[in-house]
Amino acid sequence: MTLEFDRSTLPWVDQEGFPASLQEQTANGKISKELSEKLSFFSEQGYVAFPGLLGPERADALVREHDLAWREKWPIQALVEGIGVADLPDLPAKAELGTHHYRLNDIQDASEVARQSMLLPEIVNFLTLALGDTPVAMQSLFFEYGSEQGTHQDFPYVQSQILSHLVGCWIACEDVHADNGPLFYYPGSHRLPKFDWGGGSLTFDGKDHKQVEEFGEFLETGCRDRGLERQTFHAAKGDVFLWHAALVHGGSPANDPESTRKSLVVHFSTRSAYPRDRRYGGEEPRLYQHNGGLIYQRAEPTLWIRTKGKIKSLLGR
Repeated sequence: MTLEFDRSTLPWVDQEGFPASLQEQTANGKISKELSEKLSFFSEQGYVAFPGLLGPERADALVREHDLAWREKWPIQALVEGIGVADLPDLPAKAELGTHHYRLNDIQDASEVARQSMLLPEIVNFLTLALGDTPVAMQSLFFEYGSEQGTHQDFPYVQSQILSHLVGCWIACEDVHADNGPLFYYPGSHRLPKFDWGGGSLTFDGKDHKQVEEFGEFLETGCRDRGLERQTFHAAKGDVFLWHAALVHGGSPANDPESTRKSLVVHFSTRSAYPRDRRYGGEEPRLYQHNGGLIYQRAEPTLWIRTKGKIKSLLGR
């Protein structure tokens, strides 16, 4: 049995009538030629790049926020190899972690710079059209070093109510090259048959981790059998890379393990597919809106104010 996404809920770029619909809207002037080309490329190849979209100055600002978060122990979480997910204030200094495989989770909870960077108008506009609905930033991951993550697709792990309503966004906060482990991907791989995690399920339940290795082998075999070639994204600081929920990708090993590769990864879904924040159950989300895109905050969020290098918490709206 060949597994695929539910065809009745596919985003616009994956629908059978997308090419003709895009051509019509471009001809009518509803979509610019440049944006039309990007949407068409994304539909066919499963990714699209926006060179210099964030820009080096905002990229530097994001890095400063990341460094402050670690130094001031912001009230967010981090995922650390060998430790798992932990509150940042409970973790030792980075130099004492004993690994470069760590990341900050959801820095946007405490950073306006991150929130605005995630919802740049060009990103929101592209996603609104590609997905056919209001985009919602589900989560973010700030990496200081390359992830070196094996071959995978995102949708089995990053799940919304409609699995196909997912787009990854990778923002380069410094130049990327072979030494610091660039992102790799297989153009066109988003159209591969889907892996069966058991009983026809398209998602990983987190129980049998041997399946993760089988999943990677399945994807590599599928790409090889279809003649899909691995490419790497040697980004410049400030570049943005968007990829389809099913694009096969991963992190290349770093030639120099001490070379940083600072980047912000964001996963987007839609308002209809992701109506509640995964972290807060049935709570009605408090909406942060910017350029037409959304980020969910808690109904009664904790606001954090930096004061003389320390952090003070206040409750309120």
